[in-house]
Amino acid sequence: MERTAVVFVLLSFCFTSLALECREVPGKLKQLDVGNGQMFGVSFSNQVYTLYSSGWILVPGSLKHVSVGPAGVWGVGSNDYIYKLVGGDWVIVPGLLKQVDAGGMISPAGVNMNDDVFCLNGGQGSSWINILGKLKYYSCGPYSCWGVNSADDIFIMKDVTPTSCAGSLVWQHIPGALSMIEVSTDGKVFGVNSIGDIFERDGVSMNNPAGSGWHQVQHPQKVKHVSYDLGHLWLINADNSIMDCTE
Repeated sequence: MERTAVVFVLLSFCFTSLALECREVPGKLKQLDVGNGQMFGVSFSNQVYTLYSSGWILVPGSLKHVSVGPAGVWGVGSNDYIYKLVGGDWVIVPGLLKQVDAGGMISPAGVNMNDDVFCLNGGQGSSWINILGKLKYYSCGPYSCWGVNSADDIFIMKDVTPTSCAGSLVWQHIPGALSMIEVSTDGKVFGVNSIGDIFERDGVSMNNPAGSGWHQVQHPQKVKHVSYDLGHLWLINADNSIMDCTE
C-alpha cells in the first residue's frame, strides 16, 4: 500500500519543467506575499517590510506572517493576534490565526493553531466563519481557495464569492502533495512540496477552478515559499535568499 501511494503521488505531477529567469533581491526573509502590485515580507525578527523601486522600507509593527491582496494588507503576530493595515497603522481584528491570506476579492481567510479554517465575510466585523475541515495553510483567489493539510494533501474550495467567503462548503481533494500553496490575484496556483520543488497548476480558470494537472517549475535551488503577481514568481530559497523570477 505504501508503494502504491508513493507512485500515485508521483503520477499526480507532470515533471516537464519550465525554466525560470531569476534575479536575487538583497535581503533575507522568512515569508513574503505579493498581490495588487505590492510586496510585503517579514524577517526572522518579525520585522515587516514592503518593497519599492528604491529598496526595502521598514513598516512599523511586528508580525510573523503578512499577506497583501484585494482584501487589503493583513498579518498575524507571534501571539496569533490578527491585524489589518489601515491608514498606515496596524488595527487589531478580533480572533486568532497563525496564517492569514488577503487574496480573496474582499474577504480575508486563514487557519488557526489547531488547523481550523476561517474566513471573514466582506472583510469587516468580528464574526469569522468556521469552515469545517483541517488545513495548515490556506490561500484564496478570485473564485476559489486552496489549502494543504498536515499530511500535505491538497484541497480546493469552489464557489467563493465576495458575499460568500466560505464557498460551496464542499472540499474537493486534488491529487498531489504540497507543503504550502498560494493563489494569485488572477487565479494562478503555485505550491512547494516537502523537498522544496515548485509546482504550478495547469488549466485553472473561472469555468474550471480546479484546473487539469500540475507541472514542475525548474529552479536550481530548493525553495521554502512562493507567491505570484503580475507575471513575477517570488521565491524564498532554502537559504532564505529572495528571488524575483519570470518564465
